[in-house]
Amino acid sequence: MKKEMMQKIRGGLKTHFVDSTAMLAASNPIFAGLETMILGMSDEISINARLLATGLFYGGEGFLVSKGRDIYRKLVKVNENTKESLQQLHDTIYMGSFCLLTTPAFYYAAGSRDLKEIVGGTVLSTLFGLTSGGLIGYAIDAYRDLTGIKESPRIPNMVKDMSPKMKLGLVTVLTAASIALTAGIYAITSDKKQETPIEKQNIERIVNYNPSSK
Repeated sequence: MKKEMMQKIRGGLKTHFVDSTAMLAASNPIFAGLETMILGMSDEISINARLLATGLFYGGEGFLVSKGRDIYRKLVKVNENTKESLQQLHDTIYMGSFCLLTTPAFYYAAGSRDLKEIVGGTVLSTLFGLTSGGLIGYAIDAYRDLTGIKESPRIPNMVKDMSPKMKLGLVTVLTAASIALTAGIYAITSDKKQETPIEKQNIERIVNYNPSSK
């Protein structure tokens, strides 16, 4: 009995880790781009938001999101054998609703005190959930299949026929690519240093300096 309980706990922790990694890999690069390029957030606030999201997801939020998705799909009688368009639709509805309810507190915790940023972030987050919920749902099912947790008929046969070791390698590559893409976004949207009034005065003195005036 104790052994079965330990196996169940280990299985639950593995599923939580895999689901959280899948959702973060699918969402972090997109959120980084939206926050810095569309909302105009500083890199510091956006990076804080992504780090906070990562910590929250691995700390338990990822479990709530994926478990909530599983419960929602049961309520609307959707499973992995349901028509793909319906699966995409319901993942979209679920993720959009989740983002709308949780995003305001999330950005406040990330350090933003600008109401425009918080409202804008909530709107973008909700739109992201509505447009990318299907992608996130697919990522969860794909990562579960690739890590041997649960087979999914949504995965292409070419991938399903890979060896377990190759599947794990693919998960590693996909996750690393997501991290690299997120870092790349911050590299091209690095904050411009703002000149202080004193720095501006010093620059003007240098530009207007005329030796002959002495």
